Amino acid sequence: MEILPEIRNRESPVVFGNMNVESEKIDALIEAARWAPSCFNNQSWNYVFVSKEADTREALEEALSRGNAWAKRAPYLVAVGADPEATCKTNGLPYYAYDVALSVMTLVIEAEHQGLRVHQMSGWNEEKVKEAVGFPENYRAVVVFALGYEGDPEEVWDELDERMRERVKRTRTRKASTENFFHTRFGQS
Repeated sequence: MEILPEIRNRESPVVFGNMNVESEKIDALIEAARWAPSCFNNQSWNYVFVSKEADTREALEEALSRGNAWAKRAPYLVAVGADPEATCKTNGLPYYAYDVALSVMTLVIEAEHQGLRVHQMSGWNEEKVKEAVGFPENYRAVVVFALGYEGDPEEVWDELDERMRERVKRTRTRKASTENFFHTRFGQS
């Protein structure tokens, strides 16, 4: 059975090209993210798109860990946050984070459809991100991602450290479905 090529071919590159992202494509990504499902339709996510020219770019780049320095080449860095109190309170779960993830994933699929790439990161300082993009104190920064057209690793090969070179060469893989998808009861394939 075939699945959408945007899902099967999605990758998180560490090399982005310098080509600007067209405003129409940014609008399409925003529209896709808007239509994501959310608990009670709260749509509690908030995106801040920061281009290379933005006056907040340097501060957002400084919030990244050293291991995510590669992301500074991307035409856009995007911070997504939410107010944990402005969402569902069922089962004590952080639904705001789940809702953000659903919204980001719809954006990622649309980005692939538009010929763009997204690389979501976990290595950043939350307080610095919030300060850089102006999220209110009560918000949580849930994810930061790089957005743009994938670049040619050969053009920046000498700038990549050994860990990044290995990552670029590595083939994309997934666990066998029998490892984490079950029928009837946990552990039953």
